[in-house]
Amino acid sequence: MENCYIEFEPISACSLDRTNQIFEIIKAEKESGRNPNEKYITNSLKESEKSYFTNFTEEEFKEWNQFWFSTPIEIRHSANMPTSGWDLESMYDAFWSGEYQLIAIVKVGKVYQLQFRPFSYPYGGTGCMVALLESMGNNIIGIEDGTGYRDYIRPTNIWKPKS
Repeated sequence: MENCYIEFEPISACSLDRTNQIFEIIKAEKESGRNPNEKYITNSLKESEKSYFTNFTEEEFKEWNQFWFSTPIEIRHSANMPTSGWDLESMYDAFWSGEYQLIAIVKVGKVYQLQFRPFSYPYGGTGCMVALLESMGNNIIGIEDGTGYRDYIRPTNIWKPKS
C-alpha cells in the first residue's frame, strides 16, 4: 500500500522546522509501545500553538453537549452540523488509536506532505493530522487518505459557546 498524505504549505521556514519537531515527537510517542507522554508534548507546544485547540470550561462543555444532543440526528451527522473544533486530548487520542504508521514530512515539488501508511480501513481518519498541521500555522492544500486525492476545504461552521 502506498503512503497517504496531508499536503500543506508552511508559512515560513521556521514554522516548517517547528512542525517537523512536533511531528517527530508525536511519531516517537506513537511508536514507543508505551503510554504516550501527553504532558511532555503539551509542554513542548508554544502558547500560540495551543491556542488553536478548543479548551472549553465545564460550563461550555455542558452547553456543547446540550446543543449536540438537542440537534436532530439527521442534522447532527451531516455537513451542516457545526463542529466544536479539536481539543488537545482528542487530538492525542486520535493519534494513539489511529491504525496507521506516521512516516515523515517530506517536500514534494513546491509543497510538503505529512505522510502516513494506514494498516487497514477505516483507520481513524486524518482530522488529528490536519489539526496538528493547522495548529503550527500551516495551510492545508489537499488530502490523499487512501480513497483518492481531494482539495482541502477548511470548515467554517465552528460552534462557539454563548457563555
